[in-house]
Amino acid sequence: MSLLFKGAVWVLDKLGGGIVDRVLGHFEARAKSDNEALRIGATVTSEEIRAELESRRAARDIVLAEQGWWVTAMIRPAFAWPIVIHSGAIVADSLFHFEWDVAKLPDPLGTWAGWIVGAYFLTRPFEKAIRGASTRRVR
Repeated sequence: MSLLFKGAVWVLDKLGGGIVDRVLGHFEARAKSDNEALRIGATVTSEEIRAELESRRAARDIVLAEQGWWVTAMIRPAFAWPIVIHSGAIVADSLFHFEWDVAKLPDPLGTWAGWIVGAYFLTRPFEKAIRGASTRRVR
């Protein structure tokens, strides 16, 4: 098979006036362009990763700066802890039948409590899931 292939290449080279050289040149140019496209894709991906890391560092720096002052560090817990304590009192009163008679929150406060708990405990996992899905879609 190898001898037949070499013979065919020799015949085409003698009769075709450089057809083999042009075909091989085409394959080499195609390989170079494929390699260049892969290199550009890798460069773009690495730049996206660097940009994502830089944005996370900036967000971390903002959080650290905000948490450094006790007033800004206590805003979220100041909203969440009263709701946690109230909900815990309701559960304890219901389970152990204390005589506390814990009342339900008034109409707008009950809705707000649900929003606060959702913002405090539920948004971060969804944010991470969305960020993960968007980075997988880009690749």
